[in-house]
Amino acid sequence: MDDVDLAILERLCKNSRMHSTEIATELGLATSTVHKRIEKMRETGTIHEFTVKVNSTEIGLNVTTFIGVNIEQNKRINIINRLKTIDDILEIYELLEPYDILLKVRTFDIHSLKENVLQILGNMDGIKDSQSILTTKCHKEVSCIILKK
Repeated sequence: MDDVDLAILERLCKNSRMHSTEIATELGLATSTVHKRIEKMRETGTIHEFTVKVNSTEIGLNVTTFIGVNIEQNKRINIINRLKTIDDILEIYELLEPYDILLKVRTFDIHSLKENVLQILGNMDGIKDSQSILTTKCHKEVSCIILKK
């Protein structure tokens, strides 16, 4: 990965729909060069996916919650695999402290949070306890940043 790849990624992180021609013009490169580099980054897994970022409140997903979960370590893989199947869970992280796992959840309301996530967690084998943190307002949310050395 060189400076050109980083420059391409920087633009795609800001707008994943940005056309190769536009990126090429900004960077002073041939469109085919940019296209080939993007394809190579997709093949190697540097670019995992191109996606759309939605204003969650515009589609009714009004509650964002972070849930810290402590688990029985011998059931870690089974728990993580089960958590991956719950649609309202957007992100799953393993932690060192103060929880074993941190979940980012988006739901329509508190009722759907309880029904679609919290009740499932409460009944899941291997979960010791969980702690929910409900948010009130998001001030910044990005999917990636490109830092230059």
